[in-house]
Amino acid sequence: MESFVDVFLFGKCYSVPDNLTIMGAMEYAGYQLVRGCGCRNGFCGACATIYRIRGDRELKVCLACQTKVENNMYVATLPFFPLIKEGFELEKVSPDVSVMMQLYPEIYACVGCNACTKSCTQGLNVMQYIAYAQRGDFAKCAEESFDCVMCGVCSSRTSGCRRSGTESSRICSPRSCRSPWRN
Repeated sequence: MESFVDVFLFGKCYSVPDNLTIMGAMEYAGYQLVRGCGCRNGFCGACATIYRIRGDRELKVCLACQTKVENNMYVATLPFFPLIKEGFELEKVSPDVSVMMQLYPEIYACVGCNACTKSCTQGLNVMQYIAYAQRGDFAKCAEESFDCVMCGVCSSRTSGCRRSGTESSRICSPRSCRSPWRN
């Protein structure tokens, strides 16, 4: 027999099977997902979501495609917010701090509040790999940020990083990186 939990989606209560992800619960409740649903496997970051459990003061962040529903979960998806993402060709840039300052000046405005790390849906130490980038240790930065899905939650929670969004914290994509900054 299937167990059900109460989930509040956009302020309305729904009883859904307890084995569903947040995204599955939205569809079960009748929502037709036309944006914010991407790959459905936790790789694209399109389904960045915030939630809170009744009685818990902590606001949590997650990817709706990966997170199972809990009883008395209050869910809200993050609205679209435009991000400026600097484009560059890896073959035409040199691995030095002056290039980093030109492409991502906001990382040098970091005040060390750690909001980026606390809000990361993948549990990454975002502030650490920003520090690596600031110091010019691009190989460590790429290694530490490998699992980033570029959902943008980290940059939405910090004032210094809003200019270019996740690209400010995700300096190089190691999955496809042929950067001279990597070993």
